[in-house]
Amino acid sequence: MKNWLNKSFIFLFASLALMSCEKDEDMVFVSEGTAPALTVSANSVVLEEDNADNNALKLTWTPADFGYQAAVNYVLEMDMKGNNFAAPVTAELGTDTEETFTVAQLNTLVNRLDIKAFNPNEIDMRVRASISPKIESPVSAVKTLTITPYLTEPPYATLYMVGDATDAGWNNGDAIAMLRDPNDLFKFTYTGKLKPGYFKFLGKRGGWAPMFGAGANNTLVFRETEADPDPASIQIQTEGYKTVTVDLRNNTYSITDYDASTKPVYNSIGIIGSFKPDATTDVWSKIVPMNKSSFNPHYWTVEYTFADDVEMKFRIASGWDSNWGAPAGEQEKLFNKAGGDNIIIPAGTYFIVFNDLTANYLFIKKN
Repeated sequence: MKNWLNKSFIFLFASLALMSCEKDEDMVFVSEGTAPALTVSANSVVLEEDNADNNALKLTWTPADFGYQAAVNYVLEMDMKGNNFAAPVTAELGTDTEETFTVAQLNTLVNRLDIKAFNPNEIDMRVRASISPKIESPVSAVKTLTITPYLTEPPYATLYMVGDATDAGWNNGDAIAMLRDPNDLFKFTYTGKLKPGYFKFLGKRGGWAPMFGAGANNTLVFRETEADPDPASIQIQTEGYKTVTVDLRNNTYSITDYDASTKPVYNSIGIIGSFKPDATTDVWSKIVPMNKSSFNPHYWTVEYTFADDVEMKFRIASGWDSNWGAPAGEQEKLFNKAGGDNIIIPAGTYFIVFNDLTANYLFIKKN
């Protein structure tokens, strides 16, 4: 009996030893990983919208090594120089060891950072390698590039004019809204009456920065913060109707005379549409009156809240002889020249501007 037990223990020990050997053969030891080495095709890149589809930058890197064959995923991290990647912008690079960005792709990434458009910016880049959330991801050494990006849309809903040449005077809370060009969102226009005097452009109502003032040869001087120098004012020498145009792509402005002598002057214009102006009035039956400038009788404004998505037009107080809508196929644009179709407006509170001289309108959504 004892001999049988001994044999049983010997057999069990041998089986366990064999199983242990088989497990040792299947074990994989994962190292912390060798970081990829990043190479960039250029140290300085100027991005231009006209070349949006062209290749701008190629990144290549050596494979990360974790001690065994595995699918390694790579991620590009970008941040402003000196931020130490505290809140980096990231882009998934997949499992390959190279990536080429077009001008548009790189510009989109860079614009997610706190950059200055149309100016050189020093930007840090690195590549992170990863095989599992449980294993530390090694990163490449940092490459610093100088990138000059562009904006696809300006940072301002519109620009405002303030100064004693305007109806607002120097009260920045009442600054006169300009209208955006639907075909070029970097162009802003104001067509209306101006007085002899001076004015400047503001990026928002109620503040003295951002601001644009006069430079040499009809160029603009930018004031980013109120701590920056105050730029010179732009002068209007004679009273009359003018068209003022600002081009933020080229940093220029122009002022030309406008003939308003044949334009009708309306007593009242308002908004009308698929919303009730009051509790007792049906839709499409009565306008919500807009406010007319006392100095410029063709410039109308109102702030209004739409509880739901609506369709609307601008119309005189009674009758449909004079009404303004959207161009065909552009009913959902908030910045464009009026035509005939209904304007589609999402629910929200808006500061609304309408110019009956040019049939241009503007909706600025309030926060």
